[in-house]
Amino acid sequence: MGARGFTLFEVLIAMVILSITFVPLLVSESQGLSNATEAKFLTTSTLLAQKHIAEIDASGTPAIVGQKSGDFGEEYPGYTYKESIEQTPLSGYYKYSITVIWGSGRGGLENKFVTFLSVQH
Repeated sequence: MGARGFTLFEVLIAMVILSITFVPLLVSESQGLSNATEAKFLTTSTLLAQKHIAEIDASGTPAIVGQKSGDFGEEYPGYTYKESIEQTPLSGYYKYSITVIWGSGRGGLENKFVTFLSVQH
């Protein structure tokens, strides 16, 4: 009686071959999603920082030296910032740093921007 089909050994070998090829595909998919999330954060954080710096620069009020933190409102949930303003040796110029943060803990992302602002007297 000639039975047709696959032996258990052949099925196991096929499963090993499939698992060897699918694991790298799953890893690359996960890495692709991670890269897309980071790219979105970098774009959004850059635009938020640029907007925040422009608002401060356009206000025309003298810079208050110190540190401050806050968020970007309900429109950007999870995005917060820490900013600091420091005096420079040049009168009327300030070093402005803003760090945009998304998420918290190990999975959180940060992007820091530094610029110099002048205050017109």
